[in-house]
Amino acid sequence: MYPLAPGCFAPRNAWYVAAWSQEITRTPCERWILNQPIAFYRRQDGSAVALGGRCPHRHFPLGKSRVVGDDLECAYHSITFAPDGSCVRIPSQTQLPAVCRVATYPLVERWRWLWIWPGDAASADPALIPDHESLGLTDARFETVGDIYYPVPGRYHLMHDNLLDLSHLGYLHQSTIASDGIGAAREERADGPDWTESVRSVRAVACPPFFARQLNYDGAVDRRFGLRFHLPCIHAGFDEFHRAARTGTGDYLGSIRVYHAVTPGRLHDAHYFFAFGRDFAHGDAEFTTNMVAGLRIVLEEDMTATREIETMLQNLASAPNELLLRADTHCVLGRRRMEEMIRREQSDAN
Repeated sequence: MYPLAPGCFAPRNAWYVAAWSQEITRTPCERWILNQPIAFYRRQDGSAVALGGRCPHRHFPLGKSRVVGDDLECAYHSITFAPDGSCVRIPSQTQLPAVCRVATYPLVERWRWLWIWPGDAASADPALIPDHESLGLTDARFETVGDIYYPVPGRYHLMHDNLLDLSHLGYLHQSTIASDGIGAAREERADGPDWTESVRSVRAVACPPFFARQLNYDGAVDRRFGLRFHLPCIHAGFDEFHRAARTGTGDYLGSIRVYHAVTPGRLHDAHYFFAFGRDFAHGDAEFTTNMVAGLRIVLEEDMTATREIETMLQNLASAPNELLLRADTHCVLGRRRMEEMIRREQSDAN
C-alpha cells in the first residue's frame, strides 16, 4: 500500500504505542489498530486490558460498551467477556459456545505509554520494546512533557515519510521551526539492525521563530538536529542550539528532545503520540503551557500536509508514480526497512 510496495501494509508482530496511560480508564474506549477495532479498559486492580473490539453476536463495538467488575459487557445484548477474551455470560441462554470469544492482545505499560502487540501473542517479547531510559525519556537533565495525541488524517506511513525526511522543516514550518539551509545541509546517516538515523547541521543561521521565543535569543545560531527511527513505531531525536561561532563551538543555548510514536490505525488513518523534553526552564508550568501551544502549531502543520496528501491519493484512480530526489535517500531507506519487516513476517507465516 503506497508509499510501501503493493501487498505491504504494516508489521503485525511488533510493539506499537496504543495509548497514553492516562487515556485508559474504567470506561472502555475504542481504538482501531492495524485495521482492527480494539477495546481498552482497566480492571479493578488498575491493570489494562485490550480485547477485540467487535462483539461476535451482532458486531456492536465493545469499546462503546461498559465494564462490569473486570469484564466487558456488550451494550447491545449484555454478552460479557472476561479479560482473557472468553465469554462468561449470555443472558438469553445458559450454554456458552466456545466460539463466542474475542481476541486478547498483549499490553505492556512502560513510562507513560501502553504498548500493544497486535500479532502472534506467543511472540510478544517485552524485551523488544525500545528501552525508555536509552531513549532519554527518564533523563533528569530534561523535563519531559507527554500526553499529546493526534488522530492522523492519513495512512500511517505518510507520517513516517514526514519524519524520515527532515528537509521539509525548512519549508512546511517556515513560521515556526525552519532554518535557512536545511534543504541543502549535508545529511549524516547511520543504521543498525532495527533502526535508522538521520542528522543534519546548519551554521550561522537565524534562530527559528519558535526557538527564539523559547531560548529568549534572536541572534545567529549553529543548529544540529536529527531523528532515530526505531522500527516500526518510534522516532526519537534532538534539536540543539549554540550561538553561532566562526570556528569551533559557540556558547550553548539549549536543546530539546522529541519523541514521535506512529501507530497504524485503519487503512487511511493512524495514531500519533508526541512527547518532548527540554533542558532549560525546569519547573515553570506557564513556560510549559506556552511551549506546548507553540509545538501544537508545528504538529498541526504536519497533520495538514498528511491530510492533503491522503486526500490526493484517495482521489487518484491508482497509486501514482513518484519522483524521488537525492534528499529522499533516508526516507526510501526507512520504507525499505519497513517492507523487509513485513515481507519476513509474511514469509514466516507461509
